[in-house]
Amino acid sequence: MQADNIVIFDKGLLYTIEREPFETNASLYRRGWFIINNKNNETNNNKLISDSIININKNKGMIY
Repeated sequence: MQADNIVIFDKGLLYTIEREPFETNASLYRRGWFIINNKNNETNNNKLISDSIININKNKGMIY
């Protein structure tokens, strides 16, 4: 059974990333690091989460 979220520790801060349905651990960690690395570029948290999912899907070959 997989947990519903992960916690990533970066530069003294803890980030909790919620798992999407049918998401693998590898995708969840990639998406988590994408969110952490791009949080200063996007003020809208929902847009950042959406962009992270789009980025993972593009890496899997999906075209937007």
